[in-house]
Amino acid sequence: MASLAYIDPVGGAAGDMLLAALIHAGAPLEAIQEALAKLALGVRIEVRSVERQALGARQVEVIVPEDPQPERHLSQVLALIEGAQLSPRVTEQASASFRLLAEAEAAVHETTVEQIHFHEVGALDSIADTLGVLLALEGLGVERVESAPLPMAGGTIQAAHGTLPLPAPAVLGIAQRAQIPLVGREGRGELVTPTAAALLGAVVERWGPLPGMVVSGVGYGAGTRVSPKGSPPNLTRVVLGDVCPQGTPGEVVVIEANLDDQTPERTAYLCEALREAGALEVYTTAASFKKGRAGWVLTAICEPARAGLIEERILSESSSLGVRTRQETRRVLPREVRSVETPYGLVRVKEARRPDGRVSRAPEYEDCARLARERGVPLWEVFRAAEEA
Repeated sequence: MASLAYIDPVGGAAGDMLLAALIHAGAPLEAIQEALAKLALGVRIEVRSVERQALGARQVEVIVPEDPQPERHLSQVLALIEGAQLSPRVTEQASASFRLLAEAEAAVHETTVEQIHFHEVGALDSIADTLGVLLALEGLGVERVESAPLPMAGGTIQAAHGTLPLPAPAVLGIAQRAQIPLVGREGRGELVTPTAAALLGAVVERWGPLPGMVVSGVGYGAGTRVSPKGSPPNLTRVVLGDVCPQGTPGEVVVIEANLDDQTPERTAYLCEALREAGALEVYTTAASFKKGRAGWVLTAICEPARAGLIEERILSESSSLGVRTRQETRRVLPREVRSVETPYGLVRVKEARRPDGRVSRAPEYEDCARLARERGVPLWEVFRAAEEA
């Protein structure tokens, strides 16, 4: 069992590669098969041992009925997921993944989510990949998923709509909506599929380098393509473990800008935009500048992988003509995020272990606020229910 899973897209990521890596790392295959059988659509998976550049790995093939599969709307895909009667967390995350994919596809085709037909991504094998990965994470006891940025190459690919440029438009749309950091890589070919991008966009809580962790397992998942000599192997790696018990040291980038000629409303909007862009923390400090002008020093703290995006957002959304950056080391307490069932729905609860061994718990505000709005109850009532759970 491991509380943390780190995704390392060595040669890219696809739904079957993620599932294969988790199975190689110890996910219970029989339990996954039994759960997929609840789809009642004849879907099963086969796993074989393969080798990629002298590395042992697993490869997954999803076996579906030979009958032609229909194109499916989002509502039909969600009905399949709901009908499988899986755990609330798996159902919620799978639904979030396909909603994210539908929104990206709708934007690409300039239509509505309701009118989108899922083609390759709506096939039973992609549904099985998505559910299989979430079931594997659940079977391994994973509470938190982190990932390195996703690699992207150029070229074209044949799809249901014809020849499309790479990275695939749907992948870029998902990355935009889920704020997934991308890194360019030389070469041509599809490195990340829309299924994998949507799945990771729905479950990954942090993008960046390997966190401080005690490793308990490693798995490699292979794709069908064999990489050319000299290129990274076509593998997705999963590293399992737990957060370092003494607290996690890590590098962060501190970005600052002086704001002395814009309205408070504009500053408040900028702070929220930076948080949405992935800043770990954003705050302002009152200051006095030249000629006695009053204003604020805006400070944003982020992981190195997001520094460029945060800088661009500040320069685009503020009146500042420049930013200052510096790299610092921080130490954070070991944390876990658990989901608890309340009368109003699932709420994530963050647990932090203090140096003296005490554990503090805090319900996630966003979950509580969303449920309070949906159920028409006071916010404090949802908080109390989460704390009692």
